[in-house]
Amino acid sequence: AMATMDIIKYAGGSPANFLDVGGGASADQVKNAFRILMNDPAVKAVFINIFGGILRCDVLATGVVAAAKDLQLKVPVVVRMEGTNVEVGQQILRESALNFTIANDMKDGAQKVVKLAGGAR
Repeated sequence: AMATMDIIKYAGGSPANFLDVGGGASADQVKNAFRILMNDPAVKAVFINIFGGILRCDVLATGVVAAAKDLQLKVPVVVRMEGTNVEVGQQILRESALNFTIANDMKDGAQKVVKLAGGAR
C-alpha cells in the first residue's frame, strides 16, 4: 500500500488515503471497502493496485463492479491487477458496461489516476 501511495505522489498526485482489503477478502468486503472510501470527500478518484495471489482478481473485479453499481460511483476508478485469474478479472470489468480504466502497470495506473483526479497538485 505504501509503494502505491509513493508512486501516486511521484506522478504528481496527493493520495487521500489507502485501504488494504487483505488476502481473504470477499466480493462483499470489497464493496464495503468502497463504501468506506466514498465517505471521504477528499477522494477524487480510486486507484486499485492489486497482486491477486490469495485474493483472486476475478473476486476483486466482481466486488468492484458491485460497488460501482450499488454506490453509483461518481469518481473515476483505475484498476491495475496482476495475479490469479487476472484475465477473468479484466474481462469482468470490461463487460460490466461501467467506465473503469485498466492500467498495464503501477506507473501507468498512477499516471492515469492523477490525470483523472484533475492533475497534479
